[in-house]
Amino acid sequence: MAVAPQVFPHTAISTWSGFVYQGKLALYHCLKMMSSDYEANRDLKLQLESQDDFAIFRRQQCISMHQVKAYKDTRFSAYRDGITTQRDNARQRRVPLAYFHVARAVTNIPETFDAEYGPVRFYIYPIPPDVAGNATQSFCPLNQVDIFIRNELSYLLANVAEQPAWKNFIVANIQNTLEAIVNSKVIMTHSKIHESARHQAVIAASEFIDFSELYSVIEADDYAPFENEAFFLSRLQIDIGTYYQEFCERQDSLSKAACQKLDDYLAAITSLNVEGMKAFLRATMPHKKGRFKTLSEFKDQSLDRDAMRLGMFTIFWKLVQTARNDGSDVAFSWLNDGLFYYPTGIHHAAEHQESICHDIMQQAISEDVECLFECGALITSAIDRPSISDVIIGIDATEGVDTAEHELLRENRIGNYKKVAMISLNNVPESLKDAEPD
Repeated sequence: MAVAPQVFPHTAISTWSGFVYQGKLALYHCLKMMSSDYEANRDLKLQLESQDDFAIFRRQQCISMHQVKAYKDTRFSAYRDGITTQRDNARQRRVPLAYFHVARAVTNIPETFDAEYGPVRFYIYPIPPDVAGNATQSFCPLNQVDIFIRNELSYLLANVAEQPAWKNFIVANIQNTLEAIVNSKVIMTHSKIHESARHQAVIAASEFIDFSELYSVIEADDYAPFENEAFFLSRLQIDIGTYYQEFCERQDSLSKAACQKLDDYLAAITSLNVEGMKAFLRATMPHKKGRFKTLSEFKDQSLDRDAMRLGMFTIFWKLVQTARNDGSDVAFSWLNDGLFYYPTGIHHAAEHQESICHDIMQQAISEDVECLFECGALITSAIDRPSISDVIIGIDATEGVDTAEHELLRENRIGNYKKVAMISLNNVPESLKDAEPD
């Protein structure tokens, strides 16, 4: 998505909600280019957020520019300004191909479109599952982009790149590796633009991904080296970005101020390094059973769609902007009358509070979650509880500690946990609630 704020009638556009979609479409187009002429296109480069949302270069020449819009609106009038801007840029820079990518079928396209807006054209996609046939559509639904990538990658591996047959069985792994490369660059570029007042084209002009990086993944003999913590960090960023986009899609009217506030949160979360992301998930998902030793160990056990959409993002939306605590393992918190309030992804109903508290206690004891050792309250969707330590019976608070220290450690930990409460979003102090949460 374009980084500059865009508003069409009655709707504010989150500038961060489409970064995952943008990266996926960029990867899809790169794979299409590789399929079209595998050897000749090794020297191409992918540029992000400069000429356009993304662009393809051969040496210093831009050969195609691409704009991505994931608007809810389907009327051509909602896209006219973006198309006009892309047309003018393409003509001024003498770029022969300018593609406009949309997530929904656009209606009321004027019959004079080609003559009036050339060289801009709507990007054409196959209609699943008839990928090998001639049926096409001029839009890419958010929930189909992964299918397009996977099918194009499978075709490339089997029919163009002449790769060993065993790679057909790990297409998902190869796709994830390629997406991690593109996503890392998207995150870095978006973050630089978000933090700077300079024009985005100046910042992003030198941010390229050489196609050689993508070829190296396609042609690799061993994929284990790619699955490092940087890879899993990128996968977490993609998941969080996807959940954020889904959250924004479900809101009928996010104000410009709300979009900016939520974008600030997402920018801060996606800027976290490996250790920062571990600490963030440890603090905001204290009920999850991920071991938190490496990102790969807890990726699937510490983060899920509902925890982010119904928990975290809803809390960020409803409350005032929190300060970023750079000197603490807890990335976000609110301070009110001497009490710290911590956002969580706990979205379960009140009747589940006993089991939730048990899970929090068990995880806190084994992982030393920092916020649980400070006087404060965990903000949840629906649970109010004066202390999480009521479930201490049955939990070993001394596991892994020298016997001589057991009694003191148990006493200190129980004392700390008695200070930690759970509070529902509705019962958070009024001073922390956004005056206009939409």
